[in-house]
Amino acid sequence: MKKINFKKILKYILIAYVSLTIIVCVGAIIKYNVDLNAYINKDEPTTRTQNKDTSNTRTEVYVVGSMHFETNNFKRDDLYTYINTIAPSIILYESDEQTVNRMVNRTDFLGQLMSSFKKGNKVESFVALRYVKHHPESKVLGYEWEDRDRFHFKHNYRENMGKLIGTAHKLIREKALSNQESEMMSDYHEVRKKYNNLGNSKTLYDFNNRIADSIIKIRQEFIYHKIPQILKTKELSDDLKEFLPFHMNYWDTRNMAMVNNIVNQIKNNPNKSIVVLTGYSHRYYLIDELKKLEEELHFSVKPI
Repeated sequence: MKKINFKKILKYILIAYVSLTIIVCVGAIIKYNVDLNAYINKDEPTTRTQNKDTSNTRTEVYVVGSMHFETNNFKRDDLYTYINTIAPSIILYESDEQTVNRMVNRTDFLGQLMSSFKKGNKVESFVALRYVKHHPESKVLGYEWEDRDRFHFKHNYRENMGKLIGTAHKLIREKALSNQESEMMSDYHEVRKKYNNLGNSKTLYDFNNRIADSIIKIRQEFIYHKIPQILKTKELSDDLKEFLPFHMNYWDTRNMAMVNNIVNQIKNNPNKSIVVLTGYSHRYYLIDELKKLEEELHFSVKPI
């Protein structure tokens, strides 16, 4: 009887697995680009903003909150139509400069691959690329905190953040909170409901207004300050104890880095109309900080 060569069989299985993986990945990237091309080549909306006053020498900044993926109610065209009415010269995209350059040049293959496997249609990147395709005189630039991804990886941020909030919920179930702490958590649950409901918004304006901003601001204060202050007094695992101060500083550190990068782009692009595309949870923070600098840097944050 002929002896079975298991090493050879394993080699063929490995080759087949790698080949299939490559085919799937290449196919996913091709599909992503086919979908992107179909979107960016769509006809332009018939409504555009009226000619602007060319005598205006003050930079206009529009901070536009968005959802990263389409929902049943919110679609790419909702955001695109709004941006098209502003007709900005600059779109600031919530990612770092290198990533945005790759996105604009269509060489962000890893991002394309990851996006192709996610549920739902991406919003901001498709909208930004469609806009510059139809308005080649415009630019898309990055403004994200450059260390965000490194920070997330170093501190296993998403998982540890989930553990922190989960610990707070566990303390509620175990009745391990004082009356004051329980009332605070009750307030958090109320504002969380309002925050989650923003995800069901039917129009761009439903989550781009001062009421929505105030809801988000209160929710973020609970997540990054009030709840961690409660947890500081409780028994935590060593890894969460170490993580807690990084978590408490994260929101301010990231948003202030974003603000500084936006300010640099304002300085580098005077007398322009600029749209800042951001996840809607960041909108209130960026607006509040930018408004402090309006007079000094001679720009205005425009309402939506």
